[in-house]
Amino acid sequence: MRVVIAPDKFKGTLSANEVCLAIAQGIRDFDPSIEVVSHPLADGGEGTLDLLEDALNLKRIPLKVRDPLYREIKSYYLRNETSAFIEMALASGLQLLRPEERNPFETSTHGTGELIKHAINNGARHIYLMIGGSATNDGGAGMAEALGFQFQDERGRSSGMNGGNLGEISDVLDKTDGLLAGVDFTVLTDVQNLLLGPDGASFVYGRQKGADDEMVVVLEQSLGMLKEILNNGFENIAGAGAAGGLGYGAMSFLGAELKSGIETVMEITGFDTKLGGADLIISGEGKMDLQTVEGKVIAGVSKKARELEVPFSVICGIAEEVERVQASLQAESIHPLVNEHVSPEMAMANSFALVRERAYELIMEFAQKN
Repeated sequence: MRVVIAPDKFKGTLSANEVCLAIAQGIRDFDPSIEVVSHPLADGGEGTLDLLEDALNLKRIPLKVRDPLYREIKSYYLRNETSAFIEMALASGLQLLRPEERNPFETSTHGTGELIKHAINNGARHIYLMIGGSATNDGGAGMAEALGFQFQDERGRSSGMNGGNLGEISDVLDKTDGLLAGVDFTVLTDVQNLLLGPDGASFVYGRQKGADDEMVVVLEQSLGMLKEILNNGFENIAGAGAAGGLGYGAMSFLGAELKSGIETVMEITGFDTKLGGADLIISGEGKMDLQTVEGKVIAGVSKKARELEVPFSVICGIAEEVERVQASLQAESIHPLVNEHVSPEMAMANSFALVRERAYELIMEFAQKN
């Protein structure tokens, strides 16, 4: 029997590599002769850069940039000879702020622009930009300003772009002096939100970034004004609302192509080459719910499994809407760590051992059926 293991991280407990190890140990506990192939994955959000660094043997480029509140911090991106891999969360992410500092009126994607500019100035001709986990709602204006775009208000000039002053802008000028010429940009995201509306960037994600109800309305209006100024129609493309509208900004200012994070990660890490002869594919993530089917790692792996007509199962920390998710994914089985005997707290504290146990149970059931 050949089993391919392809999970995401269990956020807050296990990396994707650790999940692979736990599942592999559980399978071998049942039958050491089973061939196990591990291929950890990510969906373009936080943690994707770490995975790519290991998988592709990329070089880490350290750099000082501005955090979401314009404070100098140490960050980095990854390089090979021609491409750069940038995770916006390492410059403009919510993880960089204390809870009391979260305020999308004040936060900016400026540091992400600094990472991009450094990569271009050092020879990168293709930039992969991963845009999960943002602290921002500036439509990518801060990023664009760092690259040379000028934002003008009624007084003629505005600087220090963030979600709060975006609504004051009346014009945008391209002063990049050819910096972006000949550079291809691919944006990786697992988010399908449009820029505006009840399912857009501000209303769906603004509150987790520190906005109250009144602020959300202002943020929505500000992104709407940016849309009117740029007038390119990109606001209606799925993913435009990702990372506080950075998806929209990347298309508008960089000419970027938005792609499924999980599908792109599978492509550049050669996932398809691992699937030949597989009898079972196992994926997983920390929390499985209806969002899982909209572009997360499990959904991408499920799609591959269906294409190859290979059985597919899931191990997860918590499972919600199990019947609907299972039907959508066409999963053979789902094995959550949390159940009537295991609390969320117990699962967090013993995640490796529990993943190993669930893998043993999963492979035993599969072997009995087949």
